[in-house]
Amino acid sequence: MAESPEVRATERWFIRQGLPLFVEEYSAGRDVWTRAVPALVALFVLSVVTTIGGARTLGGGLALAGGVAVALGGYVLLNRRAGRPALALPQHLGLGWVGAFVLVPSLLTLLAERDLALFLSSLVGGVLLLGLVYVVTRYALVAQVSWALRWTFRRLSSVTRLITRVLPLMLLFITFLFINTEVWQVAGTMNAAVLWGSLAVFAAVGVLFIVGRSREEFGGIEVSTDRDEVLVLTQGTPIADVAPGLDDLEVPVAIRRSQRANLVAVMVTAQAVQVALVGIVVWAFFVLFGSVAISIPVQEAWLGSLAPIENLVPLWDGHGVTRQLLRVATFLGGFAAFYATVYAANDGVYRENFVARISSTVERAVAVRRAYVALRRREGLPVDVPVERHTHPVGHHDELDD
Repeated sequence: MAESPEVRATERWFIRQGLPLFVEEYSAGRDVWTRAVPALVALFVLSVVTTIGGARTLGGGLALAGGVAVALGGYVLLNRRAGRPALALPQHLGLGWVGAFVLVPSLLTLLAERDLALFLSSLVGGVLLLGLVYVVTRYALVAQVSWALRWTFRRLSSVTRLITRVLPLMLLFITFLFINTEVWQVAGTMNAAVLWGSLAVFAAVGVLFIVGRSREEFGGIEVSTDRDEVLVLTQGTPIADVAPGLDDLEVPVAIRRSQRANLVAVMVTAQAVQVALVGIVVWAFFVLFGSVAISIPVQEAWLGSLAPIENLVPLWDGHGVTRQLLRVATFLGGFAAFYATVYAANDGVYRENFVARISSTVERAVAVRRAYVALRRREGLPVDVPVERHTHPVGHHDELDD
């Protein structure tokens, strides 16, 4: 059945808030892959161009160009037979289109190079890239980060409070690490994979801290606000104009486990952005401090024969921004973000301020969802959720699961 403009606008609002799982009938073909079409097309074109440019022989390049021309001609023919413009993007991506994204570049590689190993590596790389695009799109990770950045910069006072409470003692401690020979020998000699792997460990443990606290804090958020509260909370959203005419707004709508996980992910992203800002501040401080206070001869003495110093940005005699300085500053910036995560998880004043503000945002999303479900019911659209006739908190684990 056709959806009204208010339903479609509200669904887009959920996605912009980083809550795609609040959309009813959320499907891979209609919602995930279709929203990923621009990224998939860009990656597909880049893959094909790279494959043609990497052809080892002129014949291989010509064969690739011919293969691309045939594939493009077939796509134009399909569009024309369906009554669409020649180069129109597909409106619904099924398994066929998704498979073509992986297979076509791999087959072109096989056609040009006649190398089965290259074909298999291209195939595996395409599958992994496709999986990454799916995860990022399905859970609206870009939208979550974008929303978290907007939310954070609208509430700079909480970030400033976190930085001023964390930085003084932390900088005193980390500065001693920064001028420590062993830290330079460990962090300064890391390659990119080891350095980013270490930061990934910090990030994973930090996320576990945030998730553990978020589950407890969502237990106090009620889904059973009354009708008047729902109408107030929906103001400024796409459903505000039609909400007063909807029935059963006082009736709670169950939160499924997947949707509760989406709410927790939004809270994790919001706090992760804040602690990441702490890490960036510390990183910038040590890059500036190190380029001024730690001369290149001192860095060479600390590292010895472990790694040659690479001066990327020469400043004045004996000073500069070296690759080793950037590695050490990045490692300590990641450690600072991890420290801020642990501190924020246990600081009552920060938690009270942060949780109060994020909770109001979550309550608004839950209220909008209640009105959205009521609107879909009124329009006869499918609604795959039970209606709760009594009060339950979002964090409840018995009545509100799938």
